Amino acid sequence: MSPIFLQPAGLWLLLLVPLLWFVPRRAADWRHATIRSAVVGLLVLALARPALLKSNTDGYQVVIWDRSESMAEEVTPAVEAILDGLPGGSQVQLIALNGGGANAPSVAGADPINIAGSSLSTALARAATLIPEGARGAVSIISDGRATDLGWGDAVRQLADRQIPVHTIAAPTTSGDVYPVAIRPLPPVRVGQTSRVVVDVVGQAGQVEVTLSSGDTALASATAPCAGRAAIELEFEPAEAGILDVVAAIKVLDGGDSDPDNNAFPSSLAVQEPIRALFLAERLTGAAEKMRQLIGRGVELSEPSAAQLEQLAKQPGGIAAYDLVVIDDRPAESIPLEVQQAIKQAVVEGGTGLYYAGGKSSFGTGGYFDTPIASVLPVEMIQKEEKRDPSTTLVVIIDTSGSMSGERVQLAKEVARLAIRRLLPHDKVGIVEFYGTKQWAAPIQSAANAIDIQRALNRMDAGGGTVILPAIEEAFYALQNVQTRYKHVLVLTDAGVEQGDFESLMRRMASKGINVSTVLVGGQAHSELLVNIANWGKGHFYAASNRFSIPEVLLKQPSTSKIPPYRPGVHELTLGGTSAWWGEIPRPEDPQLAGYVETRLRPGAQMVVETSNERHPVMASWRFGLGRVTALTTETVGAGTEPWAGWDGYGQWLLRVLSRTSREHPQPFEYSIERDLGGARVLARRLTSHAHAPQADRLRDGAEPEALSFERRSPDLFSSALLADPEETVRLRAGARDWPGSSAHVVSPPWLAAAPEKNVDPARASDLSLLSAATGGTHLALADRAGFDPAAGGSSSAVELMRLWPWCLLLALIAYFVDLLFRRWPGRRTV
Repeated sequence: MSPIFLQPAGLWLLLLVPLLWFVPRRAADWRHATIRSAVVGLLVLALARPALLKSNTDGYQVVIWDRSESMAEEVTPAVEAILDGLPGGSQVQLIALNGGGANAPSVAGADPINIAGSSLSTALARAATLIPEGARGAVSIISDGRATDLGWGDAVRQLADRQIPVHTIAAPTTSGDVYPVAIRPLPPVRVGQTSRVVVDVVGQAGQVEVTLSSGDTALASATAPCAGRAAIELEFEPAEAGILDVVAAIKVLDGGDSDPDNNAFPSSLAVQEPIRALFLAERLTGAAEKMRQLIGRGVELSEPSAAQLEQLAKQPGGIAAYDLVVIDDRPAESIPLEVQQAIKQAVVEGGTGLYYAGGKSSFGTGGYFDTPIASVLPVEMIQKEEKRDPSTTLVVIIDTSGSMSGERVQLAKEVARLAIRRLLPHDKVGIVEFYGTKQWAAPIQSAANAIDIQRALNRMDAGGGTVILPAIEEAFYALQNVQTRYKHVLVLTDAGVEQGDFESLMRRMASKGINVSTVLVGGQAHSELLVNIANWGKGHFYAASNRFSIPEVLLKQPSTSKIPPYRPGVHELTLGGTSAWWGEIPRPEDPQLAGYVETRLRPGAQMVVETSNERHPVMASWRFGLGRVTALTTETVGAGTEPWAGWDGYGQWLLRVLSRTSREHPQPFEYSIERDLGGARVLARRLTSHAHAPQADRLRDGAEPEALSFERRSPDLFSSALLADPEETVRLRAGARDWPGSSAHVVSPPWLAAAPEKNVDPARASDLSLLSAATGGTHLALADRAGFDPAAGGSSSAVELMRLWPWCLLLALIAYFVDLLFRRWPGRRTV
């Protein structure tokens, strides 16, 4: 032993003790002065906190007794036997996990420390404090390992560092028990959509019925065999968003159940808001209402006006705030290019989904060629062209006056023959000759009558005067009664033309859609009048000086038109795609369409539905940027899909397609909750650049929502710390400050009570053998406890501190009483 002073500075006060012999006056009795000095001296020693250091070679044995509900009652005698067999001379402490609710009785003379619940981590942490630092000791655990938490790592690490072994004795579990151990939601769990949860059941039973309920409302039920373990899937449709408290209860239909008290498992599900979709349709009346009837409440359709749509496109993140954009048979002219560009940007950068569908008012015929929308679609638009030759009526006026005799009239005939030869059977032609008077050499007739027209030309010969104006007037009156696309008058003369009011006649003819062209026949000088006639008549002027320079007369301009790619009629379909597009939805037995738009699949796109014969896409999808784009080449609720009206699964399938196409993460932030004994930390990870600040409210029963304060940890990561009881369920409603109307629900189960004691999954039970191996202890079954030897570990001895200052205070008090007696003793004079 060695003495020490914890506060040695107080010893300086001992220098004041001799003053007591002279202050307040000189002591007359040395005995009284001695007593008074002893009182003060003892008080000064007490202030210096004297103590003795001594070594302690005693061992410490801490026994953890798991008394939770899953433990059998016959374990109690085994605990008594183990306590009796502990090494003699050891200091023993019993810790009881009273998961059953009642405090443990004294066993073998040991009064237990009772800990609520069945947390082995809490018991191990307490056991570490009961063995002094540097002392030898051991911890023994008697348990079945079904702890409601597995967080014993810190306590085990501390014991291992001190070289204190943890011995484990595995107690048998109750046999023949069938019970649920977990409820696992399969995301997304969303309002208006078929949500799925998996209930894990353990035990042996021929047939088990599982019922999922919320309060008094049964949500779903299913039956399945359970051969040791079963994952039973249930489907239901949540009625509203928020945190839904559910209970999965089982009933053994075929087989036995040794403990029916643990046949219910509680949990909480986070039900999300419906998908927010921007719905753009125009051609079909009531398309939105028909769509809502098909898909139900799983998608919230918003139909903005033209002004609201343009305003959304101008706002940063306006369209990106929606999970999905639906364009259904709406022509491109009603969606400005600025809006289309904003939709494309929302898909590429914001992850917004695009569902594009339609028939005659979509794709190429809807004006989407070379538009931002067309550039993101998984199909290419095909627009075939048809060359059309419009109908024309040609009236040839030939000058057969005397000046045209000889080679000139023959040259005029050749020009006329070449012009007439360019006509098609659906065109018309007539011939007028003038030689001082006008005459129809061939009345207006079909150009198919080539023989009659050629005979008329052959009969013509030169002779007479040149009077051309009446001949043009005759052609003008005749052409007004003809219905063709083009009407043309071709005048062939040698320019020996009379004077007249040609300009007013030509302009009248041009206003009626009749063009007049002129041909100067022969090699004489250029005729200014013929040029003017052609200009006034909106035609052309030609010159034919000899048979080697016969002009090619332009009578009409052939046009091209785009053939609509919409293919009406009945078309057989082939249904492809992965199960992600169909799931368990029953497919139509004889899938057909009543019409679709012909397109071509782009490289890298996935074909979901195609026509059986032509292999043309009907539904295709691909990832584009951060978003997904799906195209349906027919009307969703129009004439093209009328054969699907009898398909019971059409609405369910359409909802699945819209859900898969919508934004993968409907919220701008992804929220998660990390738990520990001290509380919880909420992490918000930004998923889109359009969101800036996370926002979350903590929800508690009977209390106002509590807003959380987030701190930025990195450019896209925010965190918020909050106090939370380890056995409390943390519920949040989260979103983003700059995304109005958007919210998500997050739930975190209790950290210490992830499952009721009697519903702990055996697969998640604490591995007692691993616990012993990590600390150098031994592991035995309860039946083999006879050979149990809880060897202690740690240092050879521990140093204990014996405090002496309380004894100094006691002696000072005794000395004070002696002083009182001495002064008041009869016959003694007061000093």
